[in-house]
Amino acid sequence: MPASTRGESPTGLRAQKKRQTLLDLCMAARRLAVERGIDATTIEDIAKVVGVSPRTFFNYYDTKLDAVVGPIEEIGTPQSREEFIAGGPSGILMEDLTRMFSSAFEPEKEVREAISLVVELIKTEPRVLAAFMAAGVRQEAVIGELLSARAGAPVSPEFTSLATGVMTTLTTRAVVSVTEDTTRSLTAAIHEHCAMAARLFDKPAEK
Repeated sequence: MPASTRGESPTGLRAQKKRQTLLDLCMAARRLAVERGIDATTIEDIAKVVGVSPRTFFNYYDTKLDAVVGPIEEIGTPQSREEFIAGGPSGILMEDLTRMFSSAFEPEKEVREAISLVVELIKTEPRVLAAFMAAGVRQEAVIGELLSARAGAPVSPEFTSLATGVMTTLTTRAVVSVTEDTTRSLTAAIHEHCAMAARLFDKPAEK
């Protein structure tokens, strides 16, 4: 179906294609690294799996380890980020942060595979864990930008750090819970953990 029929602009379609290539290179890098090890995996190998040139690879990632870590700075999806900045979808900051984070957990099957690959790599490749920790600093900066854009003014570093830490913890615990119970949805698990966190601030009912 033509883009105009679907209401998609050529620019929007190009952005979607670039984002998909970004994710495809990440998954290819993780699969090959698990299969062969990072040292035995080359950029040429990763690019070949995705069907792009090594030169194109460098348009997306600087190193193969960067590709293994993936686009960690991309919080949610472009659409969910726009909605978050606009003050939606609920108007409640914690709920909207949760929805933005969980929007990236689709399709479910691919996300589960991505998580299992990362877990396997962290067990065998200490460099991967260190790279994820370093990438977390960049992710915090992106969250700060999103929070400031939504507020219409710069938010404090302390608030940004707290928000990032809370969402990282909620997401991590949700992921752990679904690895133990494969019948549960990742998205649902994140929302459930957000609801559990909110209970920490419940005021007891008056007797």
